Amino acid sequence: MDSDLKPHTLESVISVIENAHHIKRHVEFFTWLQSDVSKFIPHEILLSVWGDFKSQASEHHSLHYDLASGIKGVDTRAFMATTKEANRCMTHLHHLWLANNRRWFALNYFANTEFDCEFRKIFHDLPLGVNSLLVYGVSDMRSGNDCLYVFFSKQEKLSIDSAVLQCLMPHIDHVLRKIQQLDYPEHIDEPEYRFNMLRLTERELEVIDWIKAGKTNQEIAAILQISLNTVKSHIKRIFQKLNVSKRAQAVALLSSH
Repeated sequence: MDSDLKPHTLESVISVIENAHHIKRHVEFFTWLQSDVSKFIPHEILLSVWGDFKSQASEHHSLHYDLASGIKGVDTRAFMATTKEANRCMTHLHHLWLANNRRWFALNYFANTEFDCEFRKIFHDLPLGVNSLLVYGVSDMRSGNDCLYVFFSKQEKLSIDSAVLQCLMPHIDHVLRKIQQLDYPEHIDEPEYRFNMLRLTERELEVIDWIKAGKTNQEIAAILQISLNTVKSHIKRIFQKLNVSKRAQAVALLSSH
């Protein structure tokens, strides 16, 4: 662990790392990213891409993708539908990483740049509020391939503690390698899911829409002009009907449909 970290920060980072040890499923990985990791690496989307970047000029697509995202329309399936464009964008980021001597870097004020325009050819629904990205690379000396982790953030300019990043990234890399690759969305019993959605009341559906929009319980209460306790009761029933226990799990599930 980096000795340059302040005691309070070091304690928080250790807690994040300890929580990583319990992750066994992709939805738990997403929840961990949003609840723990995002405190140090602010982001709404984490795109992981690995493989042989050098062969992208050929007809054989050798890059593999995984996304941890709560934004509707931004998922691994979308990448698979636009493989050529996705490979081109990721190969460009890989070139930038190599040019930076394989060190992590950030692209601030990302919105409306040339790369942003190219990326929106893949994700037409990418929110306009995504304003910056951070790229961290890992080289696998055994396979000879590289892996890029691309964090997309609403912040226009990312301010990342390099010492914290160097501590957390090996654990993010380890967790993603040990869980099953997600064929997005994670397997859901579709008939049961639809039945549970039909059981939701009109008010619960309204609450769901605001949850997906990223609103807090207090904000939802103000928008719907109901009490905070009523919002909490609605959310408790929604979780029961969707068979989830955490807000991030509900967002991941609802955003994939």
